[in-house]
Amino acid sequence: MWQKVSLRYRLNLLFGALLASWMIFDFVRILADAGPRARAEAESMTRLTSEFVAMALPHVREAPEPEPALAALVDSLQNLRHVRVALSGNDGLTIVGAFAAAADARSRVPSWLAAMVQTPLGVSTIPVAIGERRLGSIVIVGDPSDEIDEVWAAARTQALAGGVLALALLCATSLFIRRALKPLDVAGSTLTRLESGDYAARATPAGSPEFVETCRKINSLAQALSDLSAAEAHLIERLIDVQDEERKTIAHELHDEIGPHLFALRAGAAMLAARLRAGGDHVAEAAAVSLSAQVESLQGQNRRILAQLRPAALEEFGLIDALQILAEQWRKAEPAVALALSSSERIAELGARARLMAYRFVQEGLTNAFRHSGARHIDVTLGYVPTNKVANVSDPALSGLRILICDDGRGVGEQAKPSLGFLGMRERVQALGGEVVISNALEGGARIEAIFGAPTQPGFA
Repeated sequence: MWQKVSLRYRLNLLFGALLASWMIFDFVRILADAGPRARAEAESMTRLTSEFVAMALPHVREAPEPEPALAALVDSLQNLRHVRVALSGNDGLTIVGAFAAAADARSRVPSWLAAMVQTPLGVSTIPVAIGERRLGSIVIVGDPSDEIDEVWAAARTQALAGGVLALALLCATSLFIRRALKPLDVAGSTLTRLESGDYAARATPAGSPEFVETCRKINSLAQALSDLSAAEAHLIERLIDVQDEERKTIAHELHDEIGPHLFALRAGAAMLAARLRAGGDHVAEAAAVSLSAQVESLQGQNRRILAQLRPAALEEFGLIDALQILAEQWRKAEPAVALALSSSERIAELGARARLMAYRFVQEGLTNAFRHSGARHIDVTLGYVPTNKVANVSDPALSGLRILICDDGRGVGEQAKPSLGFLGMRERVQALGGEVVISNALEGGARIEAIFGAPTQPGFA
């Protein structure tokens, strides 16, 4: 699960965790210091107040009216922070309890913080007497609630300020990380294009020296792949040209050498049959007639092999008429199968190599459909579709060309292996910059398609 998280998210999460840890540590540190700080303040104020009262009592005793002077002294001490002062006629426990209840009621800190601090009240009692007459006791109670309130307010302020600062830092680091890792996105998109076969893709060097070096290496890889692809395409073209030359040579041999011999054999067999018939040898005549029929069958097979090796109609009549002749031959050979052929007039603009590719593609596609699909209807369409600009297409008339062969047969099985004829057909298409796609139609049957360029919309233009 963690391996699927992006590096950008991991870095943002790391910085966020560090900032959150810093904020929590600082907040806990402030609260942990609340108890000792409150006790120190309360004890200090209690001691100072006790010393002040001790210094003021002689003046109270010397006053003409000691009781009002004592009350005035206690009243003057009511506004002190961290300490509470009262005049008591007993031990002061009641006053201490009242001070504690008042401090709890006045405190603005959460109960959990008050329970965590648990600072006891420091009590100091100073008895006041004039001679033998006791006027009471001055009770001084250290009150840490004010200091705890200040600590809590400071902690909240610190948390708020720290949160705003942490959020600002997180946004800044996130933006920095995003900009710093942007070259990785560029490199990734370039590698994706290279993976899809677009060897013209290049990564724009940017960012830190490490990323610039990575982009440079990716571009070197892209150039190497482009060179290899060009070399492979050139090699395939040369192999196809050599193959076509070999086909042409074999066709010439069959036409110029084997053909006349077969014609001579058939003519000789016919002459022999005529003489045997005149001599009345009907058994020998039947053998001669059978030999003539076999030679005629060989002549037919020779003509079909010649048509496979070298489509003479393509050279004599052009691609459109050659395809019509090919379709008519299949209609005569398989009259039970309906074959429909439609083509755009623009295919007449194809160059010699592209014309031969288109003819061979349709030829192989029809052979597979008639022999293996068990179809009752076959459609062949040669046309053009709106397409993006096609790279590595030497023949401009190929841009947007789409050759589609559909049938209503049993379709293509998952375990079906491509035949040698199909492999050669695919090599011809790829050598000219196209792509072959074989699939099953939704309504049933197989679809064999050669497309030169990515269509921008379905269907033919």
